[in-house]
This record gives sequence, structure tokens and C-alpha cells, in this order.
Amino acid sequence: MFDVTWRQIGLLSVALMFPASFLSGILFPSIVACVQASVEDRMNSTGITTLFNTTGAAAGPLLASFVLLPSIGYQWSLILCGAGYALLAVLVSEHSSWSLRRPVGLGSIGLCAAVILILVIFPYHRDEVHFGRARHFLGHLAKKIEGPSDTYQLLRYDLFGEPYFYQLLTSGFSMSGTSPQSQRYMRMFAYLPLAFRPESEDVLLLCYGCGVTADALLHGLHVKRMDVVDISKEVFQLADFYSGINYSNPLRDPRVHAVVQDGRFFLQASPRQYDIISGEPPPPKVAGSVNLYTQEFFSLMNSRLREGGIATFWLPINQLKVDEAKAILRAFHNAFPNASVWASADEQWIMMGIKGRGRAVKEEETSWLWSDPASGADLRRVGIEVPQQLGALFLMDAEEINRITRDIAPLTDIYPKRLTDEPWDEQASHRFALPYMEASSAVHRFLVSSFIGGIGETPNGSLESCFIVRDTRYRCGIVGRCNTLAELDIYLRHLPLRTPVLEVLGSDEFRLAIAERVGRKSDTPPLETIPDLIAGALARRNIGEAIRLLDSEKGRGASSLNDTFLLTYLYCLNGSVHKAEALAVANAGSIKRNWFVNWLWGKLQTDFGFHPPP
Repeated sequence: MFDVTWRQIGLLSVALMFPASFLSGILFPSIVACVQASVEDRMNSTGITTLFNTTGAAAGPLLASFVLLPSIGYQWSLILCGAGYALLAVLVSEHSSWSLRRPVGLGSIGLCAAVILILVIFPYHRDEVHFGRARHFLGHLAKKIEGPSDTYQLLRYDLFGEPYFYQLLTSGFSMSGTSPQSQRYMRMFAYLPLAFRPESEDVLLLCYGCGVTADALLHGLHVKRMDVVDISKEVFQLADFYSGINYSNPLRDPRVHAVVQDGRFFLQASPRQYDIISGEPPPPKVAGSVNLYTQEFFSLMNSRLREGGIATFWLPINQLKVDEAKAILRAFHNAFPNASVWASADEQWIMMGIKGRGRAVKEEETSWLWSDPASGADLRRVGIEVPQQLGALFLMDAEEINRITRDIAPLTDIYPKRLTDEPWDEQASHRFALPYMEASSAVHRFLVSSFIGGIGETPNGSLESCFIVRDTRYRCGIVGRCNTLAELDIYLRHLPLRTPVLEVLGSDEFRLAIAERVGRKSDTPPLETIPDLIAGALARRNIGEAIRLLDSEKGRGASSLNDTFLLTYLYCLNGSVHKAEALAVANAGSIKRNWFVNWLWGKLQTDFGFHPPP
């Protein structure tokens, strides 16, 4: 995780720990000697000193971890301890030790003056710099909690002066977030099992994060109880500090029971059986997390499911080498023979396992997710606008998992080093993922999958076009850059979906909602909101409104060459070819011929009869 060598780690450790250890080694026998001189029975001097030393060593960590750190933070805890040591030295020193006529007195007074000087000139904002570096000075610090074992920083990222999304850092590592891209896969941890087991009543969430999956699970029509398990009570305390579109704290729902406990221990100790278990633990290579991705842990999840129950779990292939991802897949498949993998147009994969064969689900049983106001709005907001898109998240079933992991050893408790310290190979991950995103082969795998055939009907409608959208968005948004106007043309003229239009123009439903809310506060929308408002108009297929916004942007002197190309295209799409031609001629001096301009002029000429400028 860090670009440091073992030699550097060793030197830093020696610099930090050796002085204190060396001085402590000198101090202990010195104290024994002083006690020996004042105790009548010298045989007991070592025992008395050891007793108090051991008592302090036992009580000190408890006091520091559970009282000082949570109440006043690490910096003031260090200052208080340092001042306490200095005061203790003053109280136990003899009167003669302060005489100016003796060298020891001069030394004592000098040390006391040095302590006072340090307390006066100490940089009391140093901890803010330290925590700022830990978060790379990103975002706005909404809340910081210093716990017994970790420091939690909740960062807020604003857009147009309003909260856009949050990021949760634990001791400098990003653990969770509410960005639109993250919300899509986090909510799918809930909606996938709810779609295939809509009658679910009891659900378990391992690791709370930012509460996104918890919120989605509560949208289940029949959910009566949800247990949420997290090892950190501080994560639960932060739940009140989020704000945003339709946000409500899931922990305040009476169906929720929050448990501060290790997820693995909870599964071992709890006798309760669940319909759904979902897990989104810390990234697999963060220290202490590997045992939440092993075959034994997945088997524990299986043992706590009812027959036909469903488990979903995170597989971030963009943080793992290919063989490491396959080792986790193998472990999951060994625990859940009826396993499958799902994903949107990214590399945040979702492993889903069903205990037993599962049951067939009719299409009308899953349609409630879109007809219900809460879950329907939630799904559309994260880009799953129609039921066919849920099916188009499918990547592979158990047969394919078995094929690609046949020669891979599973990740287990006794072989945790099958996850190495080596960095992620981006290109290798792309090569691994791309065949599963490719539309034609993805459709074929979906249609011939025995898993899909066994759990439900094939969705009617434009299933193939939804696979094409995922393929295109993955290639253009993750693997490489694409021709934005060519992609936009496909979405506007051949598909009714909103989210792909927003994404190709750099927006999303969350951004758009904020931009519209800010725009309504004044007669003229602020310039910074115009790109999102244009994207929103095109998502509604309101070409005229998009043209009006682009014209107003140009009139305010904020138009770019890309805006000119987009406006030219929209004029043609709206039937105003003569306006497009006039705009192209007016900007001919700033337009340099290249592959994109040649493509655009050719496209407009072929499709709309456009005449490019000479």
C-alpha cells in the first residue's frame, strides 16, 4: 500500500521506539535504587517497583484507549501525559533537588523551564495537518472520531455549495463512500437478492460502511428485521452526519438492530437464520481483512442462511491481481455451489450465492422493485431504470466460475498469502474483465445459463440493448476514452434510458438534482450548472431545451469548442440543419480538421444532409 522498503520501515521504527526503550531501561533500575534507599526492607524494593510498574502498564493503555483518545484526541492525550510526567517528577523530587547552589538543582529548574517553554510554543494545530495529510487534503472534513484502534474521518464533497457525496476514511484508508458510481454497486448488494427472493423477511448486513446497502435492504417489501454488524461503533456514530437527496439514517428504522461485533464471530455465535446476508467489508488487502474473503468465512455465511437464502459479497477486481480475484471466486464457489457473478459497467463485481437450488421467480414478482415508489426511485437514480438492466448485470454462473478457477487454489484461512502484497495490474484486469462485458458473448452466456433458466423467466424487451449499453460504458468509461458524440448519438436516437446520456456528458442523477435545485433559486442559472442542465435536458430528450441552454451559455461567453460541436449536432438532430451549417461556418476559423471533425462532418452529412464548411 505504501511505497517504502523494509529498510526504511526498520529505520523509522528504530528512530521512533529505540530512544524511549533505551531510556525506560535506564529509568527502571534507577527507580529501584531510589526505592531501595527509602524502604526499610530492601528485599521488597524490586517487588514494589515492579508492582507499580505493572499496574501502570495495565491501566495506562485502558485509560488512553477508552478515555483519553475518544474524549480529547491523540494530541491532547500526549500533551496531558507529558505534562503529567513532568508534574509527577516535581512532586516526588526532594527539596534539595531545587537548590540553585547544586548542579542537580540547576538541571531540575532547566528541565522544568524547558517543559513550560515546550507547552507555550507547541504547534497545537499540528494534529490538523497530520489528519489533513492522511486524507490527502481532499474534501471537507464533516466529522472526525478518534477511536481506541482507528481514526475515522468523514469527508464531504460539495457541488455548487451543496453536499454531493461522502467518503469514509479509516486510519488514512478509504473504506466506503456514497459517490454515484459506488452507490450503484452497493445498492445492488441488496436489490439483486431482493429481486430473486422478494419474500425475504430477515436480513443481515456485515459491515455498515456509509449505510448505502442498509438503506436499500430496508426497501424490501417484506423485510421485518435487519441485523447490522460492524466491528467499529464509531461507524454507527457517523451515521447522523450524512446528508443528501432523500437521505435518512437507516439505523433509526425500528426494524434495524445494530451490533458492535466482529462479523466472523457474530456468524459463529448467532443461532439466527437469515433470508439474505450481504457483506461489504474493507478492501481485501487492507490489514486484517483477508479473513473476511476466505472459503471458511463464506461457508459460515452459508450456514446462517435459510434454504433458498441468498448471499451477496463484494469482489473489487480493480484492487486485485487476476489470480487473486480468481482465488476469492474459487473460495466463494466452494462455499456456494450455486454461485454467480454480476456487475455494472465497472470493476466492482458482486458475487451472489444461493443456498440450495433456489426457486423460480416470475417477472411480475420482481417488477415491484420499479413500481414501488421508494425502490423504483432509488434504482432509477443509480441507473437501473428498467428490469432488463438488472438482468444485464449478469457476468457468469457457477459453470463459468468453475471453468476459469479450475486450476486456482482457493483463498483460505491457512493460506492468506494467496493475496499478495503486489500491486494491481490494471491492463491484466481489463483483459480479464473485457470478454465478460462484451455484449454479444454476454447475451449468449445469459441465454444459455442453467442458473438463469432455473431462477426465473428471461426478461422481455430490450435485454440485448442493455448489454450493449453496459459494454459501451465499460469500454468508454473504464478501459479507455471514446468518441463522446458517437456514443451520445446512439443513446439519444436508439435508447430511452436517461443515465447513459447523463454519464457520457459527465453528469449523473445526483449532480443533476443539485444543479436543478440551485438553478431554481435564480432567474438565470449559474454558469457552472449549465453543463448538468444540458445533460438533464438531453436525458429527457428535450432537444430544444438543450439548444436553448447552449445558446445562452454561448451568449454569456462561456462556450467551448466542444459545446460548438454539440450544438451543431443538436441543431441537425432537431431538424435545423441550416442553423448547424451557419454555426459551423461562423466557427470555421477555430475548427481544425482532425479525425474527430472529419467523422462529425461525415456523420452529419450522411444522416442529415449537412454541408460542412469549405
